[in-house]
Amino acid sequence: MDNPFKKLNEPPKEVPIELKKKVMDDVASFKFFMDMGSLFSFNYAQTVEAFFKKKKENN
Repeated sequence: MDNPFKKLNEPPKEVPIELKKKVMDDVASFKFFMDMGSLFSFNYAQTVEAFFKKKKENN
């Protein structure tokens, strides 16, 4: 069995373009879904808090 730590000094290999494109597309779609999720659901508490702070300032 080869020692994997001996391979750490080897230079990195180039990733195939197809694989790099797929990974970048997956990252972009994950970021899109995170942004959409934060837009519609994750920020309810902040929205309600901001609403009541503005209402308090107006009174």
